[in-house]
Amino acid sequence: MKEYLSNVLEILEEKGVLNESYDLEFKSAKGGLPRSLWESYSAFANSEGGTIILGVSEKDNYCYLDGLGEDVVRKWLDDFWNQINNKEKVSVNLLTAKDVRIEKVKDDINVLIIRVPPASFRYRPVYIGTDMLKGTYRRDHTGDYRCMPEEVKRMLADSLPDKPDSLVLEHSTIEDLDLPTLDQYRNILRSVKPMHPFLTLDNLPFLQRLGAWKVNRATGTYGLTAAGLLMFGKTQSIQEFFPDYHVDYQEISNQGSRWIDRIYPDGTWEANLFQFFHRVWPKLSFSLPKPFLLENGRRRDEGAIHEALREAFANSIIHADYRGQGGIVIKKYPDRFLFVNPGYMLVPLEQYYKGGCSVPRNTTIQTMFSLLGYGEKAGSGSLRIMSAWASAHWRKPFISMTNRPDRVCLDLKMEVLLPKDSLEHLEYIFGKDVRNMYGDALVILSTAEIEGVVSNLRLQGLLNKHSSEISIMLKDLCSQGYLNPENKGRWTSYHSNKGIGLKQGSLFENLDGHLNEKMDTSDKKDGHLGRNMQEIKSSELKSYIVEICSSRYLTIEEIAVKTRRTSKYLKNKIVSQLLKDGLLERLYPTTPNHPNQAYKKKQQ
Repeated sequence: MKEYLSNVLEILEEKGVLNESYDLEFKSAKGGLPRSLWESYSAFANSEGGTIILGVSEKDNYCYLDGLGEDVVRKWLDDFWNQINNKEKVSVNLLTAKDVRIEKVKDDINVLIIRVPPASFRYRPVYIGTDMLKGTYRRDHTGDYRCMPEEVKRMLADSLPDKPDSLVLEHSTIEDLDLPTLDQYRNILRSVKPMHPFLTLDNLPFLQRLGAWKVNRATGTYGLTAAGLLMFGKTQSIQEFFPDYHVDYQEISNQGSRWIDRIYPDGTWEANLFQFFHRVWPKLSFSLPKPFLLENGRRRDEGAIHEALREAFANSIIHADYRGQGGIVIKKYPDRFLFVNPGYMLVPLEQYYKGGCSVPRNTTIQTMFSLLGYGEKAGSGSLRIMSAWASAHWRKPFISMTNRPDRVCLDLKMEVLLPKDSLEHLEYIFGKDVRNMYGDALVILSTAEIEGVVSNLRLQGLLNKHSSEISIMLKDLCSQGYLNPENKGRWTSYHSNKGIGLKQGSLFENLDGHLNEKMDTSDKKDGHLGRNMQEIKSSELKSYIVEICSSRYLTIEEIAVKTRRTSKYLKNKIVSQLLKDGLLERLYPTTPNHPNQAYKKKQQ
């Protein structure tokens, strides 16, 4: 039975099946449980979880219901429980009875709903069959994909009791360390904890107590741990043991996307983690306001924002997967900080925002930092960051993950939740009625404008509301035409609907009327711009575009309406040349493909 996808989604939504925090997968079950069911089970378990709906297939925005009766679905349900508890079918059963249910969607048509939670890192990789290297799957916005062997091995390493940074590196020696770095570490430890017992030790026992040097119990030989080499090592030695190791700090100005200051392994310094942290921190924190605080009668120049930023920096080092790709990249903009590190998160995103549960990937490195006062061990690090940003009335920190390769990104914006100019911009796009909207709706629209896209997950962090409440608000804004949705389930994203302003007449209500008069007048005089717009020369068209963009920014769609040209033609042939000639400037100069890009005459 053929149905519109939106109709089926609406039925499932009403029954409480759908949740935008979860990914969604439809599968036909006419001939029994499909093999792809287990691929999706593995993929969801190794990612952020998801919902599988058996008895429906999807194609080109249509759903095709299998028309399964309740007796058939109950048989599939029994088969499902038999197979999921078979170790030769799947490595682990993560489900309980409440995760699987039969649901009637129409008349006597039933589906089987299977909600797969994300697996704890201790159970990963979750794989099908008996070969984890061939049977492990993960999920991205395109669907299920089979993991490469290296990806599987990294998941396995994270699941073991011994953390990756505690392992002894075979054939490593003290010669692989940069001793001046070790001396600097000692000096800082002495300044913050002058009576610490480790300070009386010579280098080798000092390294042993830090967890940087230890015995390999299997072979009886001593060597550096991964943590010891990464923290205190020479660049060449680090890169020999960790070929993908890279650390990079970039300061980027307003004017463009190119860095104006950078710290990276350029051969002039030993690029271990300790040196990277202490070279970058002064630059990273330089522009932060210094509060006047007294502690024990002495002035303290660092406040909550400094502490939160340092926590975020230390966390990017402590939680990084140094066998992963891309390295640690820290970017400082005038209005935000970005911390990107290789690896995937070992706790669910929801848990990160709640705090109270820290699962560091590198516990030895964490100990080394915590001795100096950096990197919380009690799981309060994320709460400290959230609290500091909230106290400054800035937008809530946002953490996101990508895979292939695995990367975690923490975005700290120094912007208020609803800037005044953002509200004015919304009024410009949607008309004056937008000011009558409720506060959360304005935050949603403002975020879609500022960030170019918004999702349920992003809004959970901003609004402190349950995903179901946010889904209702998003659906309402879509029904009113303010937002356009893309994809479904966890991958649903929303963009501002610029077209609504055009329908309501609000986009152009403030356009300068004298330009239209000029077109009419010139038609009578010499036919310059008043001729059919399709007939004017390219040079005349360029002059006209510069003129209509002289007083305010116009989107490519607005310019297209005024000139009766296609947006594609204008963007590729005309506007691009005007930008190159320095006659126009972008509203978002550092993001040329920003979905809200607009253009204005450049002041000479």
